[in-house]
Amino acid sequence: MCSETASRFQTPERGAALVTGSGGGIGRAIAISLSQAGWPVVLMGRRREALESTAESMPGEAALIAGDVRSREEVQAAVSMTESFGGPGLLVNNAAIMPIAPVHRAALEDWADTIDVNVHGVLNMTAAVLPAMRTRGSGHIINISSVAGRQAFPSAAVYSASKSAVDTLTEALRSELAVDAAHGGPVIRVTSIAPGAVDTDLPSSIRDDETRAGVETYYQKMPHVLSPDDVASAVQFAVDAPPHVNINDIVLRPVGMAR
Repeated sequence: MCSETASRFQTPERGAALVTGSGGGIGRAIAISLSQAGWPVVLMGRRREALESTAESMPGEAALIAGDVRSREEVQAAVSMTESFGGPGLLVNNAAIMPIAPVHRAALEDWADTIDVNVHGVLNMTAAVLPAMRTRGSGHIINISSVAGRQAFPSAAVYSASKSAVDTLTEALRSELAVDAAHGGPVIRVTSIAPGAVDTDLPSSIRDDETRAGVETYYQKMPHVLSPDDVASAVQFAVDAPPHVNINDIVLRPVGMAR
């Protein structure tokens, strides 16, 4: 690697990490982990009190905004908050909902909400950070997907479809940005992280009582489930890779999860 090329892959001024859905669960764990690693973190979520609780648990600099990833205006406001820390250097698209139910009992509103948050939210956030990342010449986008996007399961048709869409979007963006980097353009890494069963309050977004009870029973019968910290560790692994290394895809399951 010539010296000119090597210089492009030196660790850049990294800016701030922006983590969506960071009021609890996986997003909270990721935000705290990144803060412990020295990142200034902008927290985004719909519950201000929950975001404040996350910020209080972080050792480093933090800013927070109560906003919805479905709103382009609120997304842009969150990205603007990173500017006081040098702009967006890392985006973790974590916000998601899972109002699953059998197709014959599902509400169309639930399907629309799932696509809006899980897919349009990722698109809104990505579109908002990319211009600044391209200008600075570096960045990293991490999308929290799900094993449900790799293998659909009963009662989760639309949720699985939404996470499959996230995986496809992630790979397409990675490929596109890799072409840019290969031709001297910005070095922007893209990663998909697909967890299996994680101990979070995501099942509480299941509005169908029978389905929610079934998921809770499934989790209870499993010898172990992942913790949010397990997912945060995977994020940190991808972030800590040398600047010329792009960890494209991470799948993690509890050892007792067969599917």
